[in-house]
Amino acid sequence: MLYHKLKPIDSFDTLRTRVERLLRDSSGQDLSDVQLSLDIASSCTVEPEITGPGANIIDFLDLLADSLPDGDLYLFGGVLRDLALFGKRGFNSDIDLVVDGNWAGCVPYLDSLGAKRNKFGGYRLTVAGWAVDIWSARETWAIKNGYVEFKGVASLIDTTVLNWDAILMNWRTRQFISEGDYLDTLKQRYLDIVLEKNPNPLGMAVRVFRHLSLKDARKVSLRAANYLATSTKQYSLETLRHSELNSYGNTVIEPAVYDLFEGFNTIDIPDAHARWQAATHEIQRRGIGLTSTQKDMWV
Repeated sequence: MLYHKLKPIDSFDTLRTRVERLLRDSSGQDLSDVQLSLDIASSCTVEPEITGPGANIIDFLDLLADSLPDGDLYLFGGVLRDLALFGKRGFNSDIDLVVDGNWAGCVPYLDSLGAKRNKFGGYRLTVAGWAVDIWSARETWAIKNGYVEFKGVASLIDTTVLNWDAILMNWRTRQFISEGDYLDTLKQRYLDIVLEKNPNPLGMAVRVFRHLSLKDARKVSLRAANYLATSTKQYSLETLRHSELNSYGNTVIEPAVYDLFEGFNTIDIPDAHARWQAATHEIQRRGIGLTSTQKDMWV
């Protein structure tokens, strides 16, 4: 998804409509890197393929929710974020689902569909052209490793990398769980770090830098600025872009943005806002162009 026109939602009702409109599309996505596809498996050495349980992803979600009479199924993170920011045309990724309830009872159903377990304990499969990742709420990485205490499914909004990902939608009730200012942060394109602990630190740094371009971030928190500045100390621009290319198939991290946060990390001025202005002036002095948004990227 590259540079789609922003269409930020003004209400959760709008987001609910966008979700249902997207998932009614039975055509799914043209993803070349999914682990499973919908053709009948052949007797060869390639990974087995499955046929999705129903005409579209909604049928699958309903069946999965029905397998949890004492629990709930939630959409989580990126699919909701991108639909909230861009609408249907802006979403081209996998769908993350979280099960809150009888996970052990859900596993045999997923196994029967040919879903593949990943190294973090979740499952992955393709349904009607959609790449789907499914997790137990209690076994998500941050909770399982003790970085976030599980006090109910709402605890998951404290486990995300970015504040824009910190949202859940209960599939059965169509209700959302998020911080009270979630819609405002999207409208203002205010980017903040929720949890810095991550099993893939380099991948996290790449993801945050990409958001500054692809998601049109206009403001960053001091915590996000310090995180990005520290990342420039840990990873060169070449390292970040090489990882980005391997993970996403393209590179959008801007050298000017990298240099801006690198300067913010190295300039010896105690006041953070003054240090930001000094970093901005320094890269302009070096002839590196910044957009007006990049110059003002500060809370």
